[in-house]
Amino acid sequence: FGHALVAGIDRYPRKVVRAMGKAKLEKRCKIKPFVKVLNFNHMMPTRYSVDIDLKKVVDENSIAQATINDTRKTVKKMFEEKYKTQSAKTDKKSTGVSYFFNKLRF
Repeated sequence: FGHALVAGIDRYPRKVVRAMGKAKLEKRCKIKPFVKVLNFNHMMPTRYSVDIDLKKVVDENSIAQATINDTRKTVKKMFEEKYKTQSAKTDKKSTGVSYFFNKLRF
Protein backbone atom coordinates (compact mmCIF):
# COMPACT_ATOMS: atom_id res chain seq x y z
CA PHE A 1 0.00 0.00 0.00
CA GLY A 2 1.06 3.57 -0.56
CA HIS A 3 2.19 5.15 2.69
CA ALA A 4 4.03 8.15 4.09
CA LEU A 5 6.06 8.86 7.20
CA VAL A 6 4.17 11.65 9.00
CA ALA A 7 4.94 13.93 11.94
CA GLY A 8 2.03 15.83 13.45
CA ILE A 9 0.45 17.19 16.62
CA ASP A 10 -1.38 14.93 19.09
CA ARG A 11 -2.10 17.59 21.75
CA TYR A 12 -2.29 21.16 20.56
CA PRO A 13 -1.12 24.25 22.48
CA ARG A 14 -3.77 25.98 24.54
CA LYS A 15 -4.99 29.56 24.23
CA VAL A 16 -2.57 32.20 25.52
CA VAL A 17 -3.53 35.66 26.82
CA ARG A 18 -1.19 38.60 27.33
CA ALA A 19 -1.98 38.82 31.07
CA MET A 20 -0.54 35.35 31.78
CA GLY A 21 2.79 34.95 33.53
CA LYS A 22 5.85 33.32 32.00
CA ALA A 23 5.41 30.01 33.82
CA LYS A 24 1.79 29.64 32.78
CA LEU A 25 2.64 30.70 29.22
CA GLU A 26 5.38 28.03 29.00
CA LYS A 27 2.98 25.40 30.29
CA ARG A 28 0.27 26.31 27.79
CA CYS A 29 2.65 26.35 24.81
CA LYS A 30 3.58 22.68 25.17
CA ILE A 31 2.87 20.40 22.22
CA LYS A 32 2.63 16.61 22.09
CA PRO A 33 3.79 15.35 18.67
CA PHE A 34 3.39 12.00 16.95
CA VAL A 35 5.51 10.25 14.35
CA LYS A 36 4.00 7.36 12.43
CA VAL A 37 3.49 5.74 9.05
CA LEU A 38 0.09 6.52 7.48
CA ASN A 39 -1.75 5.14 4.49
CA PHE A 40 -2.39 7.77 1.80
CA ASN A 41 -6.16 7.13 2.12
CA HIS A 42 -6.08 8.41 5.72
CA MET A 43 -4.39 11.72 4.91
CA MET A 44 -6.24 14.98 4.28
CA PRO A 45 -4.48 17.38 1.90
CA THR A 46 -4.88 21.10 2.51
CA ARG A 47 -3.84 24.26 0.71
CA TYR A 48 -1.56 25.27 3.60
CA SER A 49 2.11 24.49 3.98
CA VAL A 50 4.58 24.90 6.84
CA ASP A 51 8.34 25.29 6.48
CA ILE A 52 9.67 22.96 9.17
CA ASP A 53 12.56 20.85 7.90
CA LEU A 54 12.08 17.42 9.48
CA LYS A 55 13.95 15.34 6.89
CA LYS A 56 17.11 15.25 9.01
CA VAL A 57 15.22 14.20 12.15
CA VAL A 58 12.46 11.92 10.87
CA ASP A 59 13.39 9.03 8.59
CA GLU A 60 12.62 5.32 8.36
CA ASN A 61 15.36 4.42 10.84
CA SER A 62 14.08 6.90 13.43
CA ILE A 63 10.72 5.15 13.85
CA ALA A 64 12.32 1.96 15.16
CA GLN A 65 11.04 1.00 18.60
CA ALA A 66 14.29 1.99 20.35
CA THR A 67 14.64 5.49 18.84
CA ILE A 68 11.01 6.65 18.49
CA ASN A 69 11.01 8.51 21.85
CA ASP A 70 14.16 10.46 20.96
CA THR A 71 12.65 11.34 17.59
CA ARG A 72 9.45 12.57 19.25
CA LYS A 73 11.45 14.75 21.65
CA THR A 74 13.38 16.44 18.84
CA VAL A 75 10.18 16.94 16.82
CA LYS A 76 8.54 18.43 19.93
CA LYS A 77 11.40 20.93 20.31
CA MET A 78 11.14 21.94 16.64
CA PHE A 79 7.33 22.34 16.77
CA GLU A 80 7.42 24.37 20.01
CA GLU A 81 10.18 26.61 18.66
CA LYS A 82 8.21 27.28 15.47
CA TYR A 83 5.03 27.92 17.50
CA LYS A 84 6.73 30.47 19.77
CA THR A 85 8.45 32.31 16.91
CA GLN A 86 5.50 32.58 14.53
CA SER A 87 4.66 36.06 13.35
CA ALA A 88 1.32 37.82 13.02
CA LYS A 89 1.79 38.58 9.33
CA THR A 90 -0.95 37.77 6.85
CA ASP A 91 1.20 36.25 4.12
CA LYS A 92 0.63 32.72 2.84
CA LYS A 93 3.30 31.01 4.95
CA SER A 94 2.15 32.50 8.24
CA THR A 95 -1.46 31.45 7.61
CA GLY A 96 -0.18 27.91 7.05
CA VAL A 97 1.66 27.98 10.37
CA SER A 98 -1.38 29.31 12.25
CA TYR A 99 -3.53 26.61 10.58
CA PHE A 100 -1.04 23.92 11.56
CA PHE A 101 -1.11 24.86 15.25
CA ASN A 102 -4.92 25.02 15.52
CA LYS A 103 -6.94 21.92 16.33
CA LEU A 104 -9.23 20.68 13.56
CA ARG A 105 -12.89 20.96 14.53
CA PHE A 106 -15.19 18.47 12.85
